[in-house]
Amino acid sequence: EPGTLEARLTALAGPGRWLALRHAALGAEALAALPHRSGSAKNPTYFPLTPRLLAGLDTLAVLDTVTYAHGGRPLD
Repeated sequence: EPGTLEARLTALAGPGRWLALRHAALGAEALAALPHRSGSAKNPTYFPLTPRLLAGLDTLAVLDTVTYAHGGRPLD
């Protein structure tokens, strides 16, 4: 969804990004101002990245693609 943190992160170049959140240039106020993704109808285990969630993390890995297996239902 345009403007969300997820959209901004996946728009960056490369197949993956590793972010050090403790020293991030984007502060808590800027994170709080971003719209949150509404969710995923295909993946019930999805949860949006919120400022509260990110506050508890030291780093965040963002990957463009992953292999989905291990008994989970297909996302199609």
